[in-house]
Formats: sequence, C-alpha cells, structure tokens
Amino acid sequence: MTTQTVPPAPTSAAPATPGSWWRRNRWALVALPVALALALVAAGDRVRTLWWEQDLRQPVTAEADGTAELHQRVYDGSGGTLPVDVRVRLDGVADETDLPEDMELPAGTRAVRVDLTLSADPDVVLTGCSVAVRDAAGTRYDYVASGWGALQSPTPCVPEDAPGPWPPVGDLEDALTDPDALPRPATWSVSPVVVVPEGVQIADVVVWWQKPRYVLLEVSR
Repeated sequence: MTTQTVPPAPTSAAPATPGSWWRRNRWALVALPVALALALVAAGDRVRTLWWEQDLRQPVTAEADGTAELHQRVYDGSGGTLPVDVRVRLDGVADETDLPEDMELPAGTRAVRVDLTLSADPDVVLTGCSVAVRDAAGTRYDYVASGWGALQSPTPCVPEDAPGPWPPVGDLEDALTDPDALPRPATWSVSPVVVVPEGVQIADVVVWWQKPRYVLLEVSR
C-alpha cells in the first residue's frame, strides 16, 4: 500500500497590524500640516498682493508749497520697470464752460477742468498716467479720454504735442514715437476735463501711474 504525503495548506501572510501603516508614513503625516500651511500662506499672500495693488492705497501728499513729489518704479509692459520721478502741483479745479470739441454732457452732469503743473526730466517716461477727482466721501470720477462724443488727449499728464518718450512696446514703439514731436519741457501745464454729476463737490484730485501709489492733491476751499 502506498501512502501519499499531503502537502501542508498554504499559510496566508500575517495581516498588517494597524500600527505598521502609521509607522511607515509617520514622516509624511508630520510634514503634511506644514506643507498645507505653507501653501495657504503663499496663496493668501498672492491674494493680498493682488488686492492691495488694485486700488489707490499709498498717497503722496503735497508739501507746504502745494507740490507733491512722486518717485516710483513702474512696469513697462515688456517685463522691465521704468522710473517715474515727477513733481505735480494742483493749480485749481473749476467748472469748464468751453467744452472739448464735440463733447455733449448728459443731463444731470457738469464738466470740471483740472489745472495741473508738472515738472520732470525730459527723458522720464510719463505718458501712462491717470487723473481723477473725488468728493468728500471718496467717490472717484476718472478722466475719460474718449467719451461723451469728445476725444481728449490719451496722455492727460503731458503736453499733447510734446509728450516725451514712450515706454518700450515692441513692434509698436516706432508707431508711437513721433520723430517730429517737440522735446518735452522741464515744466509744463495741462488741463484735463472730467465729467461729474451735478452737485458733486470736488474734495481732491488724484494722479497715478501705477497703483497702489498715487499723488493726492487737496482742493483748497
């Protein structure tokens, strides 16, 4: 009689104990809260920076002589920066009856003329400025170059016939640069016209090249 040896039944691997997974991954688990906190801080910093730069938050006020000095580096649109070094004085704000050509004011509005005197080195790029007036509550009314049927200068802070240099804009640079343009003087005056609702009392004028920094000029009573 022959006998057969029955092979032993295969044994299954011992189940992993609950503590083994935690031991293998303990360092990743320790690092996870730190990585999450760093990601949240970085995201919050980007949001805060974008939010901060979307409005006028850093005023440069006028000295006793009524002139404000702005010194700032602004993006030039081609990955670099340009210096803005300029002195700005408010000479006055008054209702404008001699409207720009073809301007037709909507009912319930009026036009105000903002008289400014600026000084800067003729080589400083100043074409990209913005001008606005504000009431006592801080409501802002921006200068609009093309509106209400009129076409005003797109560069309200520099002389239209002598704006000075333009920022680098690649292939468009030659098109923007007028070889026959006069050199910008060291000191000049401009008078942009801003449309505001009737009854608005102008409290100050703001001028800026890149937010959040701006020139704040109070209107004398």
